[in-house]
Amino acid sequence: MGVPIARVFGIEIRVQLGWVIILALIAVIAVGQLTAVDPKLESAVSWVLGGLVAFGFFVSSVSHDLAHALVARRRGVEVQAIGVSFFGGATPLDPTSPNPGDDAAIAASGPLTSIGIATALFAISVGVVALGDGFRAAAGVLSVLVLLNLLLGVVNLVPAYPLDGGRIVRDLAWRRSGSERSGWRAASLSGRLTGVIVIAIGIAILLPHGDVTGAMVALTGWFLVLSANAVRDRVRLDDLVGGHLVSEAMEPTPATVHPSLTVDTFAAQLLDGESPVTAVPVVQGDDVVGLLGVGQVRRLRPTAWASTRVEDVMAKPPRLTFLSPADPLKGALERIQRAGLDGLPVVDDGRLVGVLTRRGIGAFVQGRSGKAGSAQAGIDQSAPGAGESASEGEDPRS
Repeated sequence: MGVPIARVFGIEIRVQLGWVIILALIAVIAVGQLTAVDPKLESAVSWVLGGLVAFGFFVSSVSHDLAHALVARRRGVEVQAIGVSFFGGATPLDPTSPNPGDDAAIAASGPLTSIGIATALFAISVGVVALGDGFRAAAGVLSVLVLLNLLLGVVNLVPAYPLDGGRIVRDLAWRRSGSERSGWRAASLSGRLTGVIVIAIGIAILLPHGDVTGAMVALTGWFLVLSANAVRDRVRLDDLVGGHLVSEAMEPTPATVHPSLTVDTFAAQLLDGESPVTAVPVVQGDDVVGLLGVGQVRRLRPTAWASTRVEDVMAKPPRLTFLSPADPLKGALERIQRAGLDGLPVVDDGRLVGVLTRRGIGAFVQGRSGKAGSAQAGIDQSAPGAGESASEGEDPRS
């Protein structure tokens, strides 16, 4: 997921290319705020300061997600890489723990870090203001960063999944009841209630004056409601796959492809809606080195299939992980969804024995419930951030 830009404490930092647009918008907004504070500020200086604000916010966002990773490490969770998100939300690389208490601590660490940064910057800005009017521009930069970090912390504490607050609600309910299912139900309920409240606030802002801000707030609330419904679907799906193993739903002895071959070798078969094959392990010698799935092929123009090597677009570790036939099917599905892939290779004693795909799990659930459409929809959408949200096309190495 995303492009690797640095490594901090042994953790690879990855960002989506969309951050370029986000930081540009923040710089423009910051310039407007700074010129309002100091109308005499020269244009070139204001843009330099706006760039500093954008850079400072990016560093704050990295600190937010890095806090999650460092706390996860302290709680015994292995973290190789993180994806920097914008104002919250789940990414395929987010560290999680099977222990609800540890997971709550991991979720809370990000918002608390952002609020801590805002508090520290506020204290510094007070000191800068005391230096006099000559430091007005510096005080303006610090003030904008205080506001952005405060928003980053507070927004992520909203009790609606996939925000950190929704994750905390799930973990607290999970820990209290001893049931992860109860935790997800609580997260779904809190998300719907929060979404409805946000929609009502947006409508209240929109109707009196036709303020576009109200429409944006209402749309945000609608997104939270949709996310809550996805969590509800996840609970239903968990009931169907719980208690089963990967070996029951995997496709045994799958076809494989060599990394040096071109994508056209399997592209047509992968995109054929009637074909059972949606993900092909990439094998070099006896080692599984990657996975070529529908998601990777769809991001290529058909005219590029014959000139693009599999190794240039395949999913690789750390995003790609390996399953065991004895792994619980429920946990395996979560790993597929978090990775944003069409499937994962199944390995036993270092030997490829199968591939577990979304379509394969859908067929398994269909065989148990007789509800093909709803089962497959739940597998594709039950977890926010699942599916193709993690764009492997942005970085051939991902």
